[in-house]
Amino acid sequence: MNYTIFNEIKLCAFAFIVFVGIFPTLGIAQQGDRCLDIRSQTQMNACEAERYQKADADLNNAYRKLLLKYKDEPQFIAKLQTAQRAWLKFRDAYLDSIYFKKDKLQAYGSVYPTCKSILLTHLTVERTRELKQMLDPEEGDVCGLSVSSDEKSSIPASSASDKPSVP
Repeated sequence: MNYTIFNEIKLCAFAFIVFVGIFPTLGIAQQGDRCLDIRSQTQMNACEAERYQKADADLNNAYRKLLLKYKDEPQFIAKLQTAQRAWLKFRDAYLDSIYFKKDKLQAYGSVYPTCKSILLTHLTVERTRELKQMLDPEEGDVCGLSVSSDEKSSIPASSASDKPSVP
């Protein structure tokens, strides 16, 4: 089998796996999705890039809201900024691990920009979900975000000392 044909078959199989594997997890493979109705690769690349830009804008909005909400908690803000910088490095490193060839278009073909945008969107939507959970923590979640210094523990101080000791 010709080496070039073999590479094209691998690329098509890879693209199929990416589309089938990631679209359902993003919740975007829905009826009426305009990116799925596009026929040219250039338009598909642009559509998925636009979808990623929207996801990135949502992420930045959630991040800014967190910074504003907890502006009086400098320790939290510093830790959040460190975590966000680390997440950005992770995102970029993960992308590079999936598409590790130096010449991306040569190695992965014209579908590469679409695949890259789909993966970036997926990662960004997940991170946005995490930031939004921090913005609006679920009541009763004792393991979730607890920032405010004026918040009291859910266990009254007296109840810890009132319990009998276990022999």
